[in-house]
Amino acid sequence: MSRPLIERALRRQVERMRNIKVRGGSRVLNIVSESNVQAATGIQCQMVDGSLETLKSDLIVDASGNGSLTVQFLKSTARRPLAETSISVNTRYASALFERSHIPNDYKAVLSFPNAPEQGRAGLILPAENNSNQVILSGRGKDIPPIDGDEFLGYVRQLPTPTIYNAIKNAKRLSDITPFSFPESRWRHFAQVPDFPRGLLPIGDAICRLNPVYGQGMTVAAQEAKLLFDLLQTMDGDPLATLAPTFLTKAETLLADPWAMSAIPDFTYPETIGERPPDLEDRLNFQSALGRLAARDLEIYELLVEVRHVLKPLTLLDDPSIVTRVKEEIAGCFTG
Repeated sequence: MSRPLIERALRRQVERMRNIKVRGGSRVLNIVSESNVQAATGIQCQMVDGSLETLKSDLIVDASGNGSLTVQFLKSTARRPLAETSISVNTRYASALFERSHIPNDYKAVLSFPNAPEQGRAGLILPAENNSNQVILSGRGKDIPPIDGDEFLGYVRQLPTPTIYNAIKNAKRLSDITPFSFPESRWRHFAQVPDFPRGLLPIGDAICRLNPVYGQGMTVAAQEAKLLFDLLQTMDGDPLATLAPTFLTKAETLLADPWAMSAIPDFTYPETIGERPPDLEDRLNFQSALGRLAARDLEIYELLVEVRHVLKPLTLLDDPSIVTRVKEEIAGCFTG
């Protein structure tokens, strides 16, 4: 399913819930609190007709993407500055739908990886609804995927492998080419705010924006929603008294693996801006050797995919048998 279809299906499911009202066309301008209360007590909205309305609330879940509403509220209530971790990646994307065509070798989907750090260009093709294929290109820095049709096809042709180009070179394009920019991965450490306001809860990208090239953002958001559901089922008494600190602390733990899996590969590129771990070279060598092993060993490949898709913990890759094989692969690479 394409992203618009996923969102449409989810919205329809939400609209079927009788205790939920969806206010379409409204925009939340800010989170508010009563003058003598440090809790979040409502939101100010701009309605479809341009009028302003304040809605009172017991709990506000900020899923606004960049999380600026929560950050703004923390500043307006004179809380201490929020700690953030950021990695500047400057990744650009371009995507389009093409008429469904045969992908060589009967692949269901193809992801063409760049030979980092010399290359930063990647491509993805996968089936979508209405008998179409999604094609997504990414580049770094000045290597920007074009939105012109002929130039888009030329960019695809220069990918490290020809599979995607061969699949679409004679296929009809069904949509405009849409660009997207992702300047940085950012993790806001809300759990470190000692007096985080009652009645407010950021979630998803409002807490952490992961580089979408690794495909983990929506998975993490779903896991956070499940975490919130579980907490609300088990809390007794006054759940709002401890909900935010408990949720945000558990979310930090949940985010540790996905962040590590996206941060380390991005540091392969010298132009990436961020705090590099002292053992970066060892980690990059390990990751590269593990990738070469996965290309030859089905069990390691399946494990690696499950870890990258946040289905299994990253610590499984520290298994002694895997580490030994990776070290042998690294040694063989350097001696060869």
